[in-house]
Amino acid sequence: MKRINLLPQEERVKASRERGLIWAILILVAVVVVLGLVYVKYNSDVGAKEDELAAIQTETKAVQAKIAELSPYAALQAQRTAMTETAKGIYESSVPFSILLQELSLVIPENVRLQTLTTTVPASMLPGGPPAAAAAGAEAAADVTFTGQTEKHRDVAEFMTRLGLIPQLMGITLTSSTDASGTTPTTTATSAPTQSYKQFTITARLRPYTTTPPATTLQAVAP
Repeated sequence: MKRINLLPQEERVKASRERGLIWAILILVAVVVVLGLVYVKYNSDVGAKEDELAAIQTETKAVQAKIAELSPYAALQAQRTAMTETAKGIYESSVPFSILLQELSLVIPENVRLQTLTTTVPASMLPGGPPAAAAAGAEAAADVTFTGQTEKHRDVAEFMTRLGLIPQLMGITLTSSTDASGTTPTTTATSAPTQSYKQFTITARLRPYTTTPPATTLQAVAP
């Protein structure tokens, strides 16, 4: 059976408007509820992030306080590292006289007798000294001087040749090689016959470093 609406037209329009208003209110309430839920969620997230930020800031302050407490030790470590590097550089650039004397004992001929051996370290090989290139411009001075005796001039030449085998030496020069004579004391009243020998003086220069020796003065490390 077909239903017939007996309400007047004005009442039907009014009822339709009321239903529409009710739906609008319901939709508005739903939107407000959703916005409220979103606000609560984001407010909770913001609170959690603020708590996390506060914890990080507290931890950062603790770390900064620890760094400030350990800063003197960091300065000491930096100074220790600088001293270690300087000591290493000085050791690597030191003049190895012990090795030089050891090599000299291997190359000296049997019939050559050394009387004196004097050495001087050039300024270019001292810590903080001028570069070797600057020192090369000046007149090269002798760094090592050998004086001794032998029987023949040929022995002096052989000694110079053998000195050239020592890698620390360069510029080997014969300064003098002269005839000399002396007597050998005996237990008798008479003296032994006069014996002739050669007195020589040989000079050489120390081979410069490939790099400039480091300075020994350390700069103060700021705390």
